[in-house]
Amino acid sequence: MPPRRRPATSPPLVAGGIHKAQQDEDTAGSSDKKHVKKPKKCVTETQQGRSLTARCVASLKYILLFIIIPPFINYASLQKEYSSLKPTGELYDVGWGQKLFMMCEGKGPPTDAPTGMTSDVWTLVWPKLSKHAKVCIYDRAGLGFSERPYINQSQTAEERKYTRNQWQPYTGERMVDDFNQLFTVSSQQPQPFILVGAELGALVSMFYTQLYEGNVLGLVLINPLSERLFEQDQGVWTQYWFGQLIPTYQSFQLGAALGLTRLALMVGILKHPLAGMELPAEVEMRQKYLLCNPRHLSSVVDEHHFINETFSQIKTLRLMKSVPKNISVTLITGNYYDEQIPSPLNKAWAKSEQSLISRDLPHATHIVVNGADHHMLYRDPSAVVEPVIKMIKQYKLRHKHQ
Repeated sequence: MPPRRRPATSPPLVAGGIHKAQQDEDTAGSSDKKHVKKPKKCVTETQQGRSLTARCVASLKYILLFIIIPPFINYASLQKEYSSLKPTGELYDVGWGQKLFMMCEGKGPPTDAPTGMTSDVWTLVWPKLSKHAKVCIYDRAGLGFSERPYINQSQTAEERKYTRNQWQPYTGERMVDDFNQLFTVSSQQPQPFILVGAELGALVSMFYTQLYEGNVLGLVLINPLSERLFEQDQGVWTQYWFGQLIPTYQSFQLGAALGLTRLALMVGILKHPLAGMELPAEVEMRQKYLLCNPRHLSSVVDEHHFINETFSQIKTLRLMKSVPKNISVTLITGNYYDEQIPSPLNKAWAKSEQSLISRDLPHATHIVVNGADHHMLYRDPSAVVEPVIKMIKQYKLRHKHQ
């Protein structure tokens, strides 16, 4: 028998073959679907990228506005406020085109302010003194409405030795030289002077007296800054002065330049140095103006920065000459610590004052004001006024007899 033929059939299927084929079809279909959806996904990513870019550009605009607008507003405000807030004094040329602000009233003692502060601190003092004598208040170079020192960069060091430009700005020597130019040359005030100074101003007053003793009748020193301050108690004041005080004023200067200080004053975050005192509205506004003025704050920083040079200069002078004994000296301090600074700093300051009295001013009259601290100028002005009036009366009586 011929062999039986096997009927034609489809190729044998392995187990799962149908599922495999279906899977291949699904895979192919899936691949096609993916291929179709891919452009949609790319479009979405592009849109997201554009949206992110738009948000970044918008944020950048706001940042630029925040950086540009406050400084511009502050600058425009300073220009507008200058003429309306400037006291009724005059600017005197003290040489090299530099002008210092001074205001006089009555027929009395020139006064000098604490470190980095303007003549506004005498607001509650000088009107009372002007009833007894002529009173002149002034702003040191760069502070308040006085101009910053002029430096002739074209001059050599040798040429500066023979000009007023020889002194390093913002040091005791330059401050004394400015004072002498202002009061004896530019304005020619009547002499002799009774000098009234607080803190750094007291140090400058002593410095001037030692150099120009013939021009001075008496000294009234209020919480005087001593050149030995940094030597007390392992230099606690050195750390505070250069580690905290100067950086704080530098941050104020930056804030003023960016216009942020004006915003902080407007919303009440920041207060001016004389806040809380019963001061005329004009003085309040002027203090805010100065706190927003980068030029003024730059000079405040410089006075603090060069304090070691000032200390060195007066130490050298004391080796050669002391305060003459024929000049009446009254030193006024409070018996309360300044609550704005830590106790160790108050103790070191008190020690430096005692050292100043015992070593350099043994003939001085020391008045301790009960309940007063470093802010007595505007918190307890009578404590300052009475000793000055007493000195004025003694001079007038002596002059009358002569």
